[in-house]
Amino acid sequence: MRVLFTGGGTGGHIYPALAVAQLLRRRDSQADILFVGTERGLEQDLVPKAGFALKAIHSAGLRRRLTPANLSTLVQNLRGFGQSLAIIRRFRPDVVLGTGGYVTVPVVMAAFLQGVPVVLHEQNALPGLANRWLSRFARRVAVSYADSARYFPRRKVLVSGNPVREAVWRRTREEGRQNLEIPADARLVLVFGGSRGARPVTEAAVAAAPVLLSQPGNMLLVVTGSGDFATIEEKVRCLGIQRSGKGKMLLRPYLYNMEDALAAADVVVTRAGATTIAEITARGIPAILVPSPYVTANHQEFNARLLVRRGAALMIREKELSGERLARAIEDLLARPDERARMAAAAGALGKREAAETIADEIERLARRK
Repeated sequence: MRVLFTGGGTGGHIYPALAVAQLLRRRDSQADILFVGTERGLEQDLVPKAGFALKAIHSAGLRRRLTPANLSTLVQNLRGFGQSLAIIRRFRPDVVLGTGGYVTVPVVMAAFLQGVPVVLHEQNALPGLANRWLSRFARRVAVSYADSARYFPRRKVLVSGNPVREAVWRRTREEGRQNLEIPADARLVLVFGGSRGARPVTEAAVAAAPVLLSQPGNMLLVVTGSGDFATIEEKVRCLGIQRSGKGKMLLRPYLYNMEDALAAADVVVTRAGATTIAEITARGIPAILVPSPYVTANHQEFNARLLVRRGAALMIREKELSGERLARAIEDLLARPDERARMAAAAGALGKREAAETIADEIERLARRK
């Protein structure tokens, strides 16, 4: 079986694809798997590290109005479409899985024109325009939430959930804490902003740190994103925040072993990207969500509201975020283990650990029918 995966730019598009690819490889060690992504996205780092081949094509996102920059973007995408046609002719995939990002558009269209079955995966509660448009070329559209089905042709929809790597939900709390050297009795707050970081969230966490770390047993693990690490590290130094011993703040630019951090955490403070939501619900972790206001159609707030309605998370809008507000919310959760347990159960009820299996099953079914 030969499967081509396309999606990229951010971890939210890459990690679900990797979860499915790893499962297919475990089921069939002879499966031929190829990723097609962008030249500058995180896939250039994450895909080879996971042991899969990657080819890059030209692609860029189109703005929704006619501008000189859009003409250049159109040329790039036409080149990417030509590259996609050539890659598909050479690789001869049985199925193509598209997981989002602008690189998906030329690859899916090229696959459709060459008669290759396409499966799309939509991670967000509010689907993007690209996937809505591309759905006409797909045999199947896998959605993370049943509420998203109404945006796609009903006969094509498969409610799968959002795939997460098996390590995310199989890692035990004890293993995570041992790997990160977190004391067993510490109350750990994990703060991160998705694959590229989120400075407003990490800055609020740093501002909240003196209050939070004044309580014995509290610890903070803050993942800044590579681009913001030096700036945040300087703020921590200026505030004199302890970074060694019990009651400390751990500061990291990026974590490749995020499964350890999620397993170790008592509370998570993060954005509301689709893959982040999938991971915290797969594990069942109480969360404080700060949706990014900079994403298309405000889709992160739609994701966050879904968890808030089910009692699985709290939400603070970025315009309302401050160190003081965040410290109050975290302190309240840390002081109420019963409430944390209730939220964890609600989050776990939303998680779909079998999502990768559902999509892998569909890929194998289409490959057999081709």
